[in-house]
Order: sequence, then C-alpha cells, then structure tokens
Amino acid sequence: MKNEQDCYYDAMEYLNAGDINAAKKLLEKAIKIDPDYVEAYVGMTAMYREIGNFKKEKEYADIAFEKTRQKFPVWPESMSWDIIENRIYLRTICDKATTSHITKNLKEAEELYRLILKLNPSDNQGVRYLLAGMFAGLTPQDIDDMFNEGNESQNWDKLAKLLEEQNEKHKYWDG
Repeated sequence: MKNEQDCYYDAMEYLNAGDINAAKKLLEKAIKIDPDYVEAYVGMTAMYREIGNFKKEKEYADIAFEKTRQKFPVWPESMSWDIIENRIYLRTICDKATTSHITKNLKEAEELYRLILKLNPSDNQGVRYLLAGMFAGLTPQDIDDMFNEGNESQNWDKLAKLLEEQNEKHKYWDG
C-alpha cells in the first residue's frame, strides 16, 4: 500500500505526463491518508493551475498555506532551499503569494514574496522576478511567459532589465 509521500510523487509524475485524473486520485488518496500532508495540497494547487481552474487553485493554495502556518506559527529565521524538506513550504508560500498577486491583494502578495526572499535569500524560486513583475503591473503568468521566451531564445535580458528597474525603485533584492 502506498503512503502519502508515494501518492504525492506518483501524482506529480502523472501531472507532468498530462494525466490529470490519475494525479487527482492519488492526491486525494494522500489527503485521506494524512489530512495535514502539505505536499498533497501543493499538488492539488499545481493540478488546478495546470487545468486553469483558478478558484480551486486558490482554495488549495490557501489550505496548504494554513497547514504551513500551523507548522510554523512563527516563521524561522531562514528556510534554505538547500534543505529539501523546506522546499514544500517555500512553494506553499509562493503559491499563496501568486494567488494573492492574481486577485490584486498586492499588499499580501508583496509581504509573502518578501518573506520568501528573507527566508531563502538565494531565491532558487525566482521570486525576485515575480515581485518585479508585480511592481511593474504584470501577472505571474506574464513572468512565466518571459521566462519561456528567454529559455527559447537563450536570452533573459528582458527579465534582467525588469528586475534591475524594479529593484532600483523598491530595494528588495541583494543578489
């Protein structure tokens, strides 16, 4: 019998392969095994983002964030990406920030983006670009599109310029 972790990792493989139904079943099974397993809610968030159901994406991002806050009623001084166990919590905070960003709750989004940069100053997630985009009036999807464009052309000058301009104004990134 699979445990919640096996269900989550298998679900993410199915999600990456485009099998939404199999991913959903496994994530629901993980939640049934352990209702406090944050990874399963992050997986549901990703799944609903993939299929374009923002209402459900936000619902699961909120649940994951609440479960994370229960684990961390006070944020630690740091939460390095290098420690694999921290990654799920950093993703959770980022999911909450991006859904706040999308719903124009920009104050909350900024606080959460800045929290991630404080917890993990190496910013392995690229949150500095999401924050720059928010300051410039762009959406998280706009930033993803800019990354995809940069990956395709192997030229990330637009992202670098955006970061430089917004960081000059808002002073949030030391990298």
